[in-house]
Amino acid sequence: MTLSLQTTAVVSDSSIQDRLFDFASRHAERFGYQFGDGASIDVRTAAGDAASAINKRVSDENKPAKRELYVRQAESAFGFLVERMIFEALTSKNINVVPGIIGEKTFERARALLCPCWPICGV
Repeated sequence: MTLSLQTTAVVSDSSIQDRLFDFASRHAERFGYQFGDGASIDVRTAAGDAASAINKRVSDENKPAKRELYVRQAESAFGFLVERMIFEALTSKNINVVPGIIGEKTFERARALLCPCWPICGV
């Protein structure tokens, strides 16, 4: 789903958040996984924070034409986050794994490896 090929001055944080969360969910599904309740909340919250960071950068730069580029960069970062979460679920002996479910303990471990990756870590 593309936000728009036309440059618009305002795109709501919630629209970008939904797009990023949907991207992350579909990416997990490609590997045969879905988010558990806790991980779903964590990823949705991270997507909201990323959406705010994207809109802030667009506003600060006064370049709405770059929004789509920043959202696509965020999608790439969320794809990597999901892959790290799956890796943590498969390799960590400290995480109880339910087959096909990405649990909440994987989020912080994967996020720690990504930081300071913008916009997931907000730097």
